[in-house]
Amino acid sequence: MSVKRTAFERRGFYSLKQLDDVATLKLGKDFLSNAIDLGLKNSLFDVLNHISETAEIKVLVIMNCIEQIGCASYIDFCRQVLETEFDRRSIQRMCNVFDQLILKIVRLNKPVIHSDCDEVIPLFMNLSLACDFRIVATNTIFMKPYFELESLPKGGGAFFLCKMLGYSKAKQLLMSENNISAAEAYEMGIVDQVVPYSKLEETAIQMAED
Repeated sequence: MSVKRTAFERRGFYSLKQLDDVATLKLGKDFLSNAIDLGLKNSLFDVLNHISETAEIKVLVIMNCIEQIGCASYIDFCRQVLETEFDRRSIQRMCNVFDQLILKIVRLNKPVIHSDCDEVIPLFMNLSLACDFRIVATNTIFMKPYFELESLPKGGGAFFLCKMLGYSKAKQLLMSENNISAAEAYEMGIVDQVVPYSKLEETAIQMAED
C-alpha cells in the first residue's frame, strides 16, 4: 500500500503530494495570476529542487487543474493587464516564470509525465512539450490565442516542436490558426496517449508507477 510521505501546498497556485516514489504536482486554478508573485515562484522552484534532490522520488507527474483558465478568459486576462505599461511588465514576468519553469523541467533528473484536458493555451502546451511523456483527455483542444493577441507563443514551443516534428511541420503547425484536437495531437506525435477524462489522473499515475 502506498504511504503519503510528503505534501506541500500553496492554495490556488499548486499542490504537491508524494506517494512512495511518485510525486504529483498539481497546478492550481490561479496559477497564471499568481505566477508573477516572486515568493510563490520561489516556493514552486524550491519544491522542484526538493524533487530533484530526493533520491526516493523516481518520477514526477504534473497535472493541470480542470478549472484552469480557458482560451477566452486568457485573452481577456491579457488584454486587461496590457492596458498599462506596468501591467505589460507583469505579463512579461509571467512568461519569464514559465520559461524558468520549463528549463527546470528539462533539467530535472527524473522522468516527467504531464497530463492535461479541456482548452490548453500555448504556455501550458509548451510546458507539456518539455516533459518526457504527455497524456491528454479526449476533450483536449490545444488553442492558439496568440493570433488574436498578436503575440508570440512563449515557452519554447518552436524549439520543442522542431525537435519532435522537424522544422517544416513545426512551422506549419505554429503558423496555422487552426486549433489542435487531442486526436490530431496524438496523430502528430506531440502527445503519447489519449484517454477519457475520467481516466486521466489514474492513467498518469499508472504510467508513473510502471
